[in-house]
Amino acid sequence: MQSIVQLTVIGKVFNPNKGKLLNLNRDLDQYIECVRWYLSFKLTIMF
Repeated sequence: MQSIVQLTVIGKVFNPNKGKLLNLNRDLDQYIECVRWYLSFKLTIMF
């Protein structure tokens, strides 16, 4: 989870183009939501 947070921070700081930055942040947010869902799903199955 720590690497995901670092990736998000890098994505928000890196500023090549405002439109690209907004798309990148939106994609990162969606990716993090998917990862959280997957982790919660995986933990549910393990127990």
